[in-house]
Amino acid sequence: MDAEEIIREARALVAAGGTPDWKSLRDRLRSLDLPRAAERDALRRLERVGAVQRARASVQPKPVAAAPPPRKALLRSRPTITGNMDARRGQGDVLVWPRERGVVSWELRISERPDPRGDYELRESGELPGETTQVELPLSDLPLRVHLLGRDRGGRLVRRAIVSGLTRETWRERWQRRASAS
Repeated sequence: MDAEEIIREARALVAAGGTPDWKSLRDRLRSLDLPRAAERDALRRLERVGAVQRARASVQPKPVAAAPPPRKALLRSRPTITGNMDARRGQGDVLVWPRERGVVSWELRISERPDPRGDYELRESGELPGETTQVELPLSDLPLRVHLLGRDRGGRLVRRAIVSGLTRETWRERWQRRASAS
């Protein structure tokens, strides 16, 4: 084996993305008993291959660590229902309530809380006929608050239910019932 083969071996390892054992390669070059000038030249050429390997390593992007698993929200609201009527979960993401005599229309307001410490922001609102007894909710990872307000012919509020803290994750949990003023 001559000096040229040792340098070619180092180049091949660097080209393949490997890290040669530089001390071993230098020792092998020195063991060839080359004339002093030829040995110095071979060691200098080997050092240039090493410089190329170090330069590649310095500009090569570092391997990206796997992203940490998403953390659960620090503040998690528990689903809560208040009001003077009953509302409950139906099939899927459907909110169901009993038919109420005297109610000619239902006002539905759905609000979303984008920040755990912020207020609920109105997402959608609308009016439903009095015979309606269910509505599908747009559940997501953000907490929802649903206002369901039943009004009589004169527009007076006769039934209401407010459900807060609903997310995809908390939908199947037991809802906490809160006392209502009415």
